[in-house]
Amino acid sequence: MVWKRVRAAAVWAAVWLGLFGGIAGPRESLADSGVQTVSTSELAPLLERGITLIDIRRADEWRATGVVAGSHLITAFDADGRLRPTFLTEVAAVSAPDRPLALICRSGNRSAVAARLLTSQSGFQTVYSVAGGINDWLRDGRPVDDCRSC
Repeated sequence: MVWKRVRAAAVWAAVWLGLFGGIAGPRESLADSGVQTVSTSELAPLLERGITLIDIRRADEWRATGVVAGSHLITAFDADGRLRPTFLTEVAAVSAPDRPLALICRSGNRSAVAARLLTSQSGFQTVYSVAGGINDWLRDGRPVDDCRSC
């Protein structure tokens, strides 16, 4: 059991380093990669303009908090932190790479990693990562849809 957690941590570290560069290596900022971080207050007008929002959390998380109305529910990482093999193709099925896209997770960490994956591996040009995720969305008193049957 412990080796699974160690392996998951090692995989996560490799993904993180591969996406953001080693400590001593060159780093590309998120903005330079086509990823932009937005607050929940900045997300609201994007949603009004019709941007595609993908909630990348797991189903148990959607059920626990609810989801932003109109968001597509596509889990990026499993409970062990591994990228789901179908994530990139599922995203491509709901948004074209030349259209802006926003990702939301619980706190903003997973959405930043997933956004970087979409720009570096799937050719998405503009991906917004919601800083603070659904936690900040709820803290700001913004509405969510119930997701008990998700």
